[in-house]
Amino acid sequence: MRGSPPIQLFLLAIAFVVLAIPLAHLTGNAPVEAPKAAKATAKPKEAKSLLRVRFVHKPEKLSLKLGERELLENGDWMDNAVEFEATLPLSLDLLVAADWAYGAPDQALTIEIEPDGQDRRSDTRWSAAGSLNEVYSFQW
Repeated sequence: MRGSPPIQLFLLAIAFVVLAIPLAHLTGNAPVEAPKAAKATAKPKEAKSLLRVRFVHKPEKLSLKLGERELLENGDWMDNAVEFEATLPLSLDLLVAADWAYGAPDQALTIEIEPDGQDRRSDTRWSAAGSLNEVYSFQW
């Protein structure tokens, strides 16, 4: 025995409406609170950062400048790296100057910066004729 087609069609329409109402609420336009979320996730303009300067042969002179501010203190460095902390902007250009002994082969100098809460970035440049004067640019 088969049911009546109009009754089956009516029951199918009721089932569709019952399922469509919650589905419309889930996929409908809900009020968006983007301005509050944007303020909460705004990135700071400066952060305490760990800087590493890596080299194979220790340079005789090494200078890291952010604008007019000298970041690197003269002193005893390790044989192949200098590591220190500083508060830096998250978008910066470092002027790096290094000199090696006369007749030294071309050297690579790597700058690594790791701000608190951000990914580490690094950049490597090669010296020419025993000296290096380059601008290292970093942005987060």
